[in-house]
Amino acid sequence: MLIEARYQRAVFRGAEETILRDFQLRYGEMWRSMWDASANVSEEDVQTAEKNADVLIELVKSRIDDIDTAALYAAFGRNLSLEKELELGLELLERPGGLEKLLQWGLIMHYDDEVVAAPPYLAKLLIYLTQRTPSLQYDIREELEPYSNDGATMAFLEGLLVGDFNIELHREFYGEPPRRIKIGRAAIYRSDVGLVVNPAYSSDEVLNAILQIKERRAEALARALSLHGEYEFSKEYRCGLQYLSIDGTAEKSGVIAICPWLSYRRKLWKIHNLILVVEGKRPTPQPQTRIGIIFIKGGEAEVVKPPVKSKLFEYIVDTLYSTGFSVLED
Repeated sequence: MLIEARYQRAVFRGAEETILRDFQLRYGEMWRSMWDASANVSEEDVQTAEKNADVLIELVKSRIDDIDTAALYAAFGRNLSLEKELELGLELLERPGGLEKLLQWGLIMHYDDEVVAAPPYLAKLLIYLTQRTPSLQYDIREELEPYSNDGATMAFLEGLLVGDFNIELHREFYGEPPRRIKIGRAAIYRSDVGLVVNPAYSSDEVLNAILQIKERRAEALARALSLHGEYEFSKEYRCGLQYLSIDGTAEKSGVIAICPWLSYRRKLWKIHNLILVVEGKRPTPQPQTRIGIIFIKGGEAEVVKPPVKSKLFEYIVDTLYSTGFSVLED
């Protein structure tokens, strides 16, 4: 144990209270004597730990009383080196309180006030644990499906994953973003930490699942609108795009962006003669933008007219009436 204690003191760069907490968790009633015995460390203590890796592996292994939690960390949790992120990641893996266990076992330790990681001398143990990872009985898309009707949450999550979240637009359409939100076992956001995705999945996998759900809903919405013209779901703009040309003139030609929830892709908002269709109720106060917006909820359509009169927008509104929507114009 003394080799382990001296190793941490040799590599630790942070407040004393942080490393003392590690000692108290690992050594229990012996923490004070271990602290006193591990004073005056040097680089030689790091080398000693590396030379005694097998002994230290057996020490840590003897403390582990929850092999599944240890294995999940070894397989997935090592990508999260910030303590707060790892804590949230373990929560998503259904291991609340797992962080304290990992510290208690010595499977991870603090390297500074925020960074926790497995010491390098445990490399063989981590391989051993990874081979014993329990199977995860859930699918990331199924975790997201229950939130597919919650445009604010899905737009927020999508924007954070892509990195183009626009707080001003979000406030206009959905109100203030949450300070903390958990989206099933897919992701957690906390304002003091940021977004943490389930460590068993990559951010790209979660984003792809979101876009699959969005594409399906956009296509259903496009069918309900019954507009003519070419339709595609754009992975670039992250919305369905309906290209319309009513009579070949510029003023009656444009793009209808069909978005089950908002896309914050700046390039989308710069499309010439754009009309935005979004699922949900029209917010109060209504958004102030240069484009026409139509909010769809069930069989109802709430209209926000563009500041400049648009014949294309008028055509879309007429189409809504003719296809049976209950239209509320401002």
